[in-house]
Amino acid sequence: MCGIVGVVGGGLSQGILDTLRHRGPDGHGVERIRLGSGTAELGHTRLAILDLSPAGRQPMCSQDGRWWVTFNGEIYNHLELRKGLAGPFRGHSDTETLVELLAAHGLEETLRQLNGMFAFAAVDTHEDCLYLVRDPFGIKPLYYAQKDGAFSFASEVRALTAMGLADKVDEKGVRQFLTLRYVPSPHTLWRGVRRLPPGHWLRFEPKAQRLEMNRYVQAEQERFQGSLRNAVEAYQKHLALAVKRQLLSDVPVGVLLSGGVDSALVAAMGRDAGVKLPCFTVGFGAEHAECEIEDARDTAQVLGLPFEAVTVTPAQLRDALPRIIRAVEEPLGTTSVMPMWYLVHRAREEVTVVLTGQGTDEPWGGYRRYQVEMVRRMLPVGALWKSFGRLGSVWRGMPEVIERGLRTLPLAGVAQRAVEACTLFPAEARKQLLGTADDGGAAEAMGLWFNWLGKGDAAGAEQMMQVDARMNLADDLLLYGDKISMAVSLEARVPMLDIELVRFVESLPLKYRLGLRKSKIVHKLMAESYLPSSIVHRRKKGFQVPFAQWSRGIWRDFVADILLGANAPHFMMLERDAVSRIWNEHLQGRPGRARQVFALMMLALWWKEQSNAGV
Repeated sequence: MCGIVGVVGGGLSQGILDTLRHRGPDGHGVERIRLGSGTAELGHTRLAILDLSPAGRQPMCSQDGRWWVTFNGEIYNHLELRKGLAGPFRGHSDTETLVELLAAHGLEETLRQLNGMFAFAAVDTHEDCLYLVRDPFGIKPLYYAQKDGAFSFASEVRALTAMGLADKVDEKGVRQFLTLRYVPSPHTLWRGVRRLPPGHWLRFEPKAQRLEMNRYVQAEQERFQGSLRNAVEAYQKHLALAVKRQLLSDVPVGVLLSGGVDSALVAAMGRDAGVKLPCFTVGFGAEHAECEIEDARDTAQVLGLPFEAVTVTPAQLRDALPRIIRAVEEPLGTTSVMPMWYLVHRAREEVTVVLTGQGTDEPWGGYRRYQVEMVRRMLPVGALWKSFGRLGSVWRGMPEVIERGLRTLPLAGVAQRAVEACTLFPAEARKQLLGTADDGGAAEAMGLWFNWLGKGDAAGAEQMMQVDARMNLADDLLLYGDKISMAVSLEARVPMLDIELVRFVESLPLKYRLGLRKSKIVHKLMAESYLPSSIVHRRKKGFQVPFAQWSRGIWRDFVADILLGANAPHFMMLERDAVSRIWNEHLQGRPGRARQVFALMMLALWWKEQSNAGV
């Protein structure tokens, strides 16, 4: 796990490299490479995980001298892939495997073989071009910008800011954020800065100043034909192998353990693979229903694993918010970003790598919006669903998650329903906040992923699950997971998103994954062979934070000042009266407003940070 940065048609200073030092405190390197009539400079900051020796130093050149690579991530099947390469090898790093695969097979064939999480830049000195690549699920981020004849890229926006590139707020990005609570790739909140979408490669030809972007991942077409029992047995083998692959490390490994089944299953399989992973949990104290410490402690005791918990107070989380915003770089409407900050700090005291249970809900149907979509398919009465749209004033007092679900029912297109199911501010609210209901291209970005699925016979719920696994995850949950963990030089791995594993899961019939009032069907059936039923079927808490309670109580003045303070820079685009109305409705207890207030608070803090930086 590392930080990567580079420029074609420009130079890298030590100051630019230092902006990514937290991602790679164990070493750094810069290489200037001849590229046509100009040069490319590749930079790297190293967090040593595999091959701690100088043989793992980057940027790295292939033995034939054609390819140069600066690489961030892990390739879990690299030792297997090495068997097909001639060698000899200088060391045992996965970066060396990657660069020699490129030399032997070229980019596209190499990408078909990789199983891992990665973002890398590769310079082909024969073709005089630069490639940027992001893994199929976007576990590792990668940003780029083109200006004044130079093309630049980096693991984090802060390096582009140091180059003078991320200097203006993008209004379309703000609209997308207010629609989805995140900004979907390739867009960002900075004008001219792009985030490479997951499963894509980008080619830059400096001579022609041409950019070409292509999606290299394919939608799963094969269907599992076995029985439910066959599916459980096959899933056990796939997941066990995925966990074993992701235990590959030359440094200590732990697990971020919640009270739920997903991380518990990862910990159990790690134990069965011969590794007693130390477990780390964060919570707020037993007086809060959202706290998972005791549930996680119970799981660790059942598994016989070491356990460490950190309890954080509302004051600690409040005080950490500016540092969290700076670390994540982009505002996200997910409250779990706050306790995650303290969890990774505690884990880093003992380990350099952690496994997590992230990435399970999307392929296995763990969200309520998939249930709503199933109900819609079972009762396809168009006039009935349209009547819900006309009765909007009646159901607006319902819990917000139900309100969103009901808003999807009258919509004909599954992509439209997917956007509405996760919308932060619906069109009417966006118009009040921004003066326009335009979503900035959020629906279009989501529609591109639905188009990628083709015209198969998959149900709407299944299509939503596949798209969420590549969009919602990459641009929200995985994005903050990477930035928060790498802020303390901690590598976070996600076995549930092992490429071969997800390929198998998405081949399963929907009925093996999702049903009315139940989800993760095969996942939980298999888990019962590893964990007590009390853990497998424990009520999901979802790593929640009591933000609604705190923001109406001990955080009230703090949040009000962020949202409505005099001269707040976010009022350059947002309407003060609309923000004030949302805040007052939240104080009155209106459902759904806590989610909106948190997102507005994070956006306001981010905007203040950008204003202080001169953006």
